[in-house]
Amino acid sequence: MKLSTQAYCKMVLHGAKYPHCAVNGLLVAEKQPSQLPHQHQHHRRDRDRDPPPAPHTLFVDCIPLFHGTLALAPMLEVALTLVDSWCKENSYVIAGYYQANERVKDASPNQVAEKVASRIAEGFNEPALIMVDNTKFTMECIEPTLYVFEHHENKWKCKDPHFDYCEDWSEAQRISASLLDSRSYETLVDFDNHLDDIRNDWTNPEINKAVLHLC
Repeated sequence: MKLSTQAYCKMVLHGAKYPHCAVNGLLVAEKQPSQLPHQHQHHRRDRDRDPPPAPHTLFVDCIPLFHGTLALAPMLEVALTLVDSWCKENSYVIAGYYQANERVKDASPNQVAEKVASRIAEGFNEPALIMVDNTKFTMECIEPTLYVFEHHENKWKCKDPHFDYCEDWSEAQRISASLLDSRSYETLVDFDNHLDDIRNDWTNPEINKAVLHLC
């Protein structure tokens, strides 16, 4: 899997806006055309030799969900339903989940993270669970601040932390540092903000424009 610069930056901005809170959100990928049954049959032998398709998933965007209390089931259901509808309209699919824990040195997935990620796994074959490493969180964004977990034999296991999970790390690093410097996180809207005032747009078009402008 790889993260687009836009997805990485919005994840970082969400954490920066609420440094004292746990935060979470969803990652979306472009919907791939389904294989036809005869294609599936034809490629089975090749697929057995190939690496799993997970590394090819590109998370094109991130939807910030909540800050503070992450375990409110009714709100999560509302958010998942709305984001799923938005994904269908834009040929996206919910393919991953991210979370930053409240405690600085805690980057392990808790029950909430595993539960939501497992829910995503019901609709997407190779989901990713991303935990933000708060100890690496700096204004300069010197190194990627994430651990990636994959679902393997009914458990979430951490993948190689030294692998580059960004589509273009130098670009993501430069742009996220620039957005932090300009305090763009103050304008970031998560689902909590949307519930406070539905005029707040959780797709964050202004931040998307700012990322594009800096590319």
